[in-house]
Amino acid sequence: MDNTLAQLSKQELLKVIEMFSVNWLTVDGLWFTLVEDAYGLETALDMDLKMWQKMAFIQAQRIKKYMGIEGGGVKGVLKALRFAVFDPAMPYRYALEGEGWEAAIMWVPSCRPQEGRLRAGRAEFPCKGMGMACYEILAKTIDPAVSVECLFCPPDEHPSGIWCKWRLTYRKDNE
Repeated sequence: MDNTLAQLSKQELLKVIEMFSVNWLTVDGLWFTLVEDAYGLETALDMDLKMWQKMAFIQAQRIKKYMGIEGGGVKGVLKALRFAVFDPAMPYRYALEGEGWEAAIMWVPSCRPQEGRLRAGRAEFPCKGMGMACYEILAKTIDPAVSVECLFCPPDEHPSGIWCKWRLTYRKDNE
């Protein structure tokens, strides 16, 4: 039976993309849990941070290459994040802050890794460092004039329905 991606409808392709994204998050969660169980949370967090520092850069380079997104300020970075491997399964939301695209607040309303940990009887894990590395490196790779600030992210307290919140700001002086 020949069922290649080229033969799928747009709706089927979108489902495949979401499935690939969920599969990626599953692999990410599985290796983290295995390292955590074998070597402890601190070692798992250290390895996770190193992985995401490398992955964010590689992913941003591929987004630039395959999607042609480079520069574009906050709008360019938000567009690039839509092509990040985790976005189809865990999309962020955003709101512009101030005039135009000078700044935006983005947040993650549903975090599959954190929710999966809670379902498994585990505590939330402190992912702020990983998130900062991921978003900051991706942003700087797409547009060096965009800075990232964490407003809150575990281990910080957060409201129900928002796991983390970030501010992206375009700094004209970096042009």
